[in-house]
Amino acid sequence: MKNIGGFDSALSNVGTGVVGSPLCGDVMKLQLFFDDDDIIVDARYKVFGCVSAIAAMEFTTTILKGKTIEEALQIRNEEVADSLELTKIKRHCSVLAKEAIEAAVKDYKAKKNNEENMITITKKAAEKIKKLIEEQNAVGVDILIESSGCSGLNYSLSYEKNADTTDKAKIEVDGISFFYDKEMELMIRGIDIDIVENGISNGFSVTNKYHRPCQNCTCGCR
Repeated sequence: MKNIGGFDSALSNVGTGVVGSPLCGDVMKLQLFFDDDDIIVDARYKVFGCVSAIAAMEFTTTILKGKTIEEALQIRNEEVADSLELTKIKRHCSVLAKEAIEAAVKDYKAKKNNEENMITITKKAAEKIKKLIEEQNAVGVDILIESSGCSGLNYSLSYEKNADTTDKAKIEVDGISFFYDKEMELMIRGIDIDIVENGISNGFSVTNKYHRPCQNCTCGCR
């Protein structure tokens, strides 16, 4: 496999997309490296999943090289599936490959347009979190991530009370220190935090605008 690997996701000319779910069977990470003319000069991937998923990403990254954004988005999942002669039950791998392209392009465009924020938080949620941190004598907030089938990922918040957090990554947003596992940085980027007030229970809503569930679920979780 020639295209297995990755780039530094912090680079402004690298677009990163992650789709799928471990409980669904396949997770794909696609990274596109663009030149100054928005041409894809290189593409790399990592896959957690079956041989068909790996083959789909190897094929996809190969044909992406040299394409414009518009040409990349025109690649159809049927093209991938037919070229690899995927069986009906494995054709969802080609769908994930298509979604990975869209997610990586979206990430690149967001960076280019200076729209990229690793974490965004509403004013109301920020005020509430600051108050709770003070009450709990904490130094910040931990962001925890758990896999949740084809629905994607579940995010939760907890208090960080240890000031010596050298084993964790840290980011400051609106005067709040957020801590997270360094290996999960790709899943942190794109998080939106808000307050949920439905009259029955109150709490925080933590979602990721870049992470999408697979569209052709085969694990029966829907």
